[in-house]
Amino acid sequence: MTLPLEGIRVLDLTTVLSGPLCTMMLADAGADVIKIEPPGGDPARGMGPPFWGDEGCEFLALNRNKRSICLNLKTAGGRKVFLRLCETADVVVENFRTGVVERLGIDHETLRAVNPRLIYCSISGFGRTGPRRDQPAYDSIMQAFVGIMKSTGTADGPPVRSSVSVCDIGAGMYANQAILLALMARERTGRGQRVETSLFEAQVAWMLFRAVGYFATGKAPAGRWGSASPHLVPYQAYPTKDDYVMVGVLNDRLFARLAEAVGLPELAGDPRFVTNKLRVAHRAELNAILEARFRQQTTAVWVEAFTRAGIPASPINSIEDVLNDPQTDARQMILTLLHPAVGEIKVPGPAIKFSESQRTSHLPPPLLGQHTEEILSELGYGPADQERLRREGAIHLGERGGDSRRW
Repeated sequence: MTLPLEGIRVLDLTTVLSGPLCTMMLADAGADVIKIEPPGGDPARGMGPPFWGDEGCEFLALNRNKRSICLNLKTAGGRKVFLRLCETADVVVENFRTGVVERLGIDHETLRAVNPRLIYCSISGFGRTGPRRDQPAYDSIMQAFVGIMKSTGTADGPPVRSSVSVCDIGAGMYANQAILLALMARERTGRGQRVETSLFEAQVAWMLFRAVGYFATGKAPAGRWGSASPHLVPYQAYPTKDDYVMVGVLNDRLFARLAEAVGLPELAGDPRFVTNKLRVAHRAELNAILEARFRQQTTAVWVEAFTRAGIPASPINSIEDVLNDPQTDARQMILTLLHPAVGEIKVPGPAIKFSESQRTSHLPPPLLGQHTEEILSELGYGPADQERLRREGAIHLGERGGDSRRW
């Protein structure tokens, strides 16, 4: 079986989340991803809780199907090994702060001279140009900056950060797309290029209708809406007899079905509620009626009734609920991998399915420097060369098992 990116080599200089997600997606599609880690390793290795054994769960979640080589790029020997790798590579991905790659001598211009076909992808907080280019930015900082926290949470509560790292994940997905597009362009031109994205740009692009609404009216969307939508009613979580139920009514036809399903068919003909525009205008009145009705039955009763009627609805699930849902199993969304230090682990699998080139086996996340000797041997470095590089501090030879952070 030929995977879509089989034969493509990716040098992964990234750490923590956005970059490792991008390169894991490439690795899932068959690319040979070499994770180049500093002597201390990707900081995500030590991030927790939770931990699985001594391994940080964030690292385990983002680094399957990769090989790890431990290089000190601050040494001449480590940099020389990296440049040798660049001669064999198709893609380099980095998410250093602005100016770091220039100081290390691994910037785009330098690497393009080594390999003109190289795709060089940069992921940053605010982008590599502009007045904020040097500002540090983590996911939570960017959620605050781009307006997510201003519009998340309840009207009478404090600003709320999404517990999912949406800025990092969005940037990682855009970086993955940019690399694939650049590889396609290279097929026509024979030349590589630099591509970049940032947490900032990813989220500005995600604003979509909020941004267009502002341009149309000159006003920012008002307030925080909790689980509700500012332009659709009913479209929110409602309290039930035992918990909550999330209901999404996108049009008047679905509202008529909802009215029938809750045993209040007269609502569909009520002049206050016959169109969505009117329902938005009379949000408080309609919600008072629906909340009183929803409290009379359990969430399970309402979800069954709405599902039967073809109305989008859901209980408010926990992560445990969704991981054990039969749909998760049916779509093969959980991978079981054998990790050399921890043993059997489970991780969420790829979200993309191929009819002709689906990957049937996956490699576990690597130990720190686990493949250093293997990769150096592929480059022609013999045992004596490797020992010299080790003595110089240019490389670290990782362990085959156990805690790879012990040198």
